[in-house]
Amino acid sequence: MSTLTLELDSYLAHSLEESARLEHKPVAAWARERLRIAAMETKAEANGYPPGWLRLFASIEDDTFAAPSRSDAKPLAALELE
Repeated sequence: MSTLTLELDSYLAHSLEESARLEHKPVAAWARERLRIAAMETKAEANGYPPGWLRLFASIEDDTFAAPSRSDAKPLAALELE
């Protein structure tokens, strides 16, 4: 695992500590999660996803929504190992 050291001004440091406290997480765990999400969003946008797509993912709150039916999976031939 790599280590990242950041210099933060006092306001930002306090804000991060407060955000982590509100989620009942250590600051390092909170920051690691946010960096992971930022990296994932950056990569997805580079691959054509629209900005902000992650906030919308699974955000449908309509009780009548139903996913479309899917056909059965096609069988695959077994791989032969040598």
